[in-house]
Amino acid sequence: MMVFKRKQIVVLSLVLMIVVAGYLQYSYKKSSVAGNEGNENGRLGEAVYVTSDGLETIFDEIAHNHSGFMGEDISASQEANDYFAQAKLDKEITRSKNADVLDNITKDANASSVTRELAYSQKIEMATIAENEMKIESLLKERGFSDAIVFFGKNSVDVIVKAPNLTEAHVAQISEIVSRQADVDYSDITVKNKF
Repeated sequence: MMVFKRKQIVVLSLVLMIVVAGYLQYSYKKSSVAGNEGNENGRLGEAVYVTSDGLETIFDEIAHNHSGFMGEDISASQEANDYFAQAKLDKEITRSKNADVLDNITKDANASSVTRELAYSQKIEMATIAENEMKIESLLKERGFSDAIVFFGKNSVDVIVKAPNLTEAHVAQISEIVSRQADVDYSDITVKNKF
């Protein structure tokens, strides 16, 4: 029952974010059209909204003027954004499927009591891991990393942060957060960056 509510919250949150994004896109397009009527260049200091076509043109010009350097950073950043979004979605889908399987086992009258208890304890462990991952990801964002994803393995924790590079101080800071929140030894923590 707890998993079902959690799924509903996740789905409701995603739908709400899509609706808000759609509304903002509509508002920006509407403001952009209204602001440009009869005045191609706008007035000095006036806010101007740029459509996605306009942004692509600006990025192309910057990339051309700077031998492609800026264009590579922009695409790398978009690639990282896509990676983090997809990885989090995949992790949530896998976790939800696993929770459903374990839930079915705990409710199966034909399963032995030992099997049902084992499935229940695995559900509790999954919930604990999910909570720890969420805490660590939130703390990393609080420390200035724009995005992070945490994966708990059997005897290890992998952390991937969105950052152009990682210093030894960054790795130490991340490892300290993971070790403290998940009670994991530093040697079992792997930290990588993606940008």
